Amino acid sequence: MLRFIFLTVMVVACGAASPVRAQFGAREAEDLGLRKLAESGDAEAQFQLGLRLVSGQGVAKAIPVEGASWIMKSAKQDNEKAMHVLASLYEDGLGVEKNPAKFIEWEQKAADKGLADAQFGLAVAYDTGKGVEKDQSVGAEWVAKSAEQGFPPAEAYYAAKLSRGEGVPKDLRTAAMWFLKSAQHDNSFAQRQLAYLYYTGGGVPIDYKRCEAWYRRAAMREDDPWASNDLAWFLSTCPDKAFQNGKEAVSIAKRAIRVLQDEKGEQRHEMVDTMAAALARNGQFTEAVLWQKKCITLLGEDKELGKEDRAKLTKEFDGRLKLYSSQKAYTDEPAKPEGKAAPLAEDNILEDRDGSSQPARPDQKPKKKKGNVT
Repeated sequence: MLRFIFLTVMVVACGAASPVRAQFGAREAEDLGLRKLAESGDAEAQFQLGLRLVSGQGVAKAIPVEGASWIMKSAKQDNEKAMHVLASLYEDGLGVEKNPAKFIEWEQKAADKGLADAQFGLAVAYDTGKGVEKDQSVGAEWVAKSAEQGFPPAEAYYAAKLSRGEGVPKDLRTAAMWFLKSAQHDNSFAQRQLAYLYYTGGGVPIDYKRCEAWYRRAAMREDDPWASNDLAWFLSTCPDKAFQNGKEAVSIAKRAIRVLQDEKGEQRHEMVDTMAAALARNGQFTEAVLWQKKCITLLGEDKELGKEDRAKLTKEFDGRLKLYSSQKAYTDEPAKPEGKAAPLAEDNILEDRDGSSQPARPDQKPKKKKGNVT
């Protein structure tokens, strides 16, 4: 079955960014006269000056301590953005002494004022027990508030909680709807998870066309090698032969491995397993055997896996090695969804057929554009 690689803490995968980097503007502080305005008591000027001094952008040099003091002045004037950034400074110990309690205090204040970023940050804190007692139900309440404001990382995070029943009753249908909202906001994590639900029939009907389309949309992001990996796996192992494409899968799997290697200097057994499956689908069984053996070696070196997961993956990897050794490709078994699910009426990914959201397969001719994905 197509792998659902889920991060316990999904902050990075869902697209959350550093508050300092997210808020920074490129114009130089001197040109704006920020210091003069800040000294006159203008809360927004204090906030902007503080950001520049913390980050070193737009000023001669970074002075985190002074920057933090200006951000604090702004926060004390009820600037919710300053509250959120001040919380992050206490979380990281940048310009101030690291203090989890202060992090929660200021994040809570910003969240209470309705700042979606802060509500999302508070949700993650409750889910992980960072600065507060761990409580996934409270985390769910806060991330729901953030998601309802249309904050894409929160939409994806809330959907993931719903799909796993973390702090909320498990509800794949509602999860699919929230993944769709975030996916349409171009969140690659959500796009991958929505594709997976279409593959397995989780909360939506099994739909390989939409599954492929969303994987392709996600794989357009060069900074997400796991999206390319998932697409390569789909093209290699889909139960429907019409979607199998070994040649393209090999190319995409290579790209995923290369990007991860360049970014983190590592290879993952999941990606090497995908590469082996792609080579086998392309009829390159000798190479597939070598890559599958490498995959098994990497699995043995993974110290983070639990005993149960390791045993399950070992069985899967050994089984695929036997297939490739006997000149056979691996194909996933079709999923058996529970009950019937209605299509997501808002999902118009298939309406865009010109390649901008769904790149054409090698054996397909481009069709005229009929619409856009919102």
